[in-house]
Amino acid sequence: MKDQFPSLTDSFAVSSMKKTLVISDRFPLPEKFGADIRTMNLARYFAGLGLVDIAYLSDLPSGLRQMAGAGGHLEKEDVFSGKYCLQKLEYPRTLRGRFGMSVRGFPYPVREYSKASMEKLVALIEFGGYDFVLVRYLRNTAGFFGLSQAAKMKVIVDIDDVLTLSLYDTLFTPTNNALRKLFRAINKALLTYYQTRCVTAFGACLVCSEKDKLDLWGEKASESIFVVPNTLGMRGPGKLPMGSGFAGRHILLFIGALHYQPNVSGLLWFLENVYPLYRNVYPDAVLLVVGRDPLPEVIEACARSKGVELHPDVPDVVEYYKDCRAVVVPLLEGSGTRLKVLEAALLERPIISTRKGVEGLDVVSGVHFLEFNDDRSFCEAYRALSNESVYDALVASAETMVLERYSNSALSASMSKVVAYIDSRKAKMSSPRSHTPAGQPSDEAFN
Repeated sequence: MKDQFPSLTDSFAVSSMKKTLVISDRFPLPEKFGADIRTMNLARYFAGLGLVDIAYLSDLPSGLRQMAGAGGHLEKEDVFSGKYCLQKLEYPRTLRGRFGMSVRGFPYPVREYSKASMEKLVALIEFGGYDFVLVRYLRNTAGFFGLSQAAKMKVIVDIDDVLTLSLYDTLFTPTNNALRKLFRAINKALLTYYQTRCVTAFGACLVCSEKDKLDLWGEKASESIFVVPNTLGMRGPGKLPMGSGFAGRHILLFIGALHYQPNVSGLLWFLENVYPLYRNVYPDAVLLVVGRDPLPEVIEACARSKGVELHPDVPDVVEYYKDCRAVVVPLLEGSGTRLKVLEAALLERPIISTRKGVEGLDVVSGVHFLEFNDDRSFCEAYRALSNESVYDALVASAETMVLERYSNSALSASMSKVVAYIDSRKAKMSSPRSHTPAGQPSDEAFN
C-alpha cells in the first residue's frame, strides 16, 4: 500500500516550494490574446516554483464565460490550483463622481474592488501563505497600500503599459469641454503619483522594455523595476509550421484587439492615409483585419474601404497568417512591446511597421522589419519585398531575434532576478539585525 505520509525528501521538496497568487483582469485561458499570453507566461514561470492560484474579475464578459467554454483545452493548459472570482465597483458616470474617486486616492483608470472582494483579497494576501502576489496591471492595485509592510513586499505589479505617456489620452473620448480637460490634467498628475507609489511601496514592478523603464522612472531607475520581456509562450517555433508567403497574393494582415484605442487609431489612420495609395499600386490588394471586439468605427471603416476584410473574434489567427504576404503594424501610440510583432516573426511573415509599432523591441529597420511613416514610404517598403532574397532575409533575421531575445528562457532569467530580489528584501525585513529608519513605521505598526 502506498505510504500515507510523505518521506523526508518529499517533505523538504514541499517546504521549499513557493506559492503564488496571480491577480488578473480576466481568466487567461484559453490564451488567444496578448494580455492572456503574458499572464500565462508569468503564471507558468511561478508554476515551476510551486502552487499558483488566480483571482480574476468575474464581471467581465471574458471571465466566467471564457472559463466555462474552454473545455478540454482549459484542463490541459490550466496551471491554477485555486480560482477566486472578484468584482469591482462601477466607474462613476459623472465628472464629479470621478473627481471624488481621484481625491480618495484612485485616479482613473484605477478601479476599486467591491467591499467583499477587497476583504477576500486582503485575507488571501495577508494570511493565504503566498510567497508572491503578481498583480497584472497597475489599475488592479486599488486598496493594496493598506496591506501590512510584510504583505506589500510580496506584491509584484506588472505595469505592462506605461499609461501616463502617449497612452493616456486614449483612455478618454475626445472633448472640448474645458472642465473635463482640467480634470484629465489633474487625473494624469494623480496617476503619475500613484504609479510612483507602486514602485516605492511594493516588492517589485515589471515593465516590458528598457524604454518603458526609462519612461517610468528616468535615468536613475529604482532597483525594484525589472524588465521582463514579452514572449509567445506556448506558441514556440516549430509548433505552427508555415510556408513562405513570398509567392502569395498582395494580402496584408493587421491583427490586434479592435477595442484597444492604439490599435483602433492606428488602423483608421492606415486605412485613410496609407492604404489608398497601396491599393492604387496593387489593385488586387487585400487587407485582412483580424481581432476581437471591434468598435463601431472599425466596422464602418472596414466596410467602406475596398479590398478590406474584417474578421472579428476568430478562434485561431494562424490561418490568416498563412494567407498573408506581410504583416502591417501601423501604431502611432502606446507602450510595452508588441506580441503581434513577435508572432509574425515566428510565423515567417515580414513586418512593415511604424517606429512606434516596434518600440521597445531590439530591432533594426531593414534587418528585422521595414519601417514606414506615410503612404509613399509604405509602398517603397512593400516594393522591397518583391526581391525574394530581401523577403527571406527579413523573415530569417526577425525569427532569430525573437528566439534569442524574447524566448521563454529570457523571461525565466528575468523573473529569476525578480524573485531573488524579493526574497532578499523579505529576508532583510525579517532579520533580527534589521532596523527601522528614523521617521518610518516599524513592521509591527502594520500588523
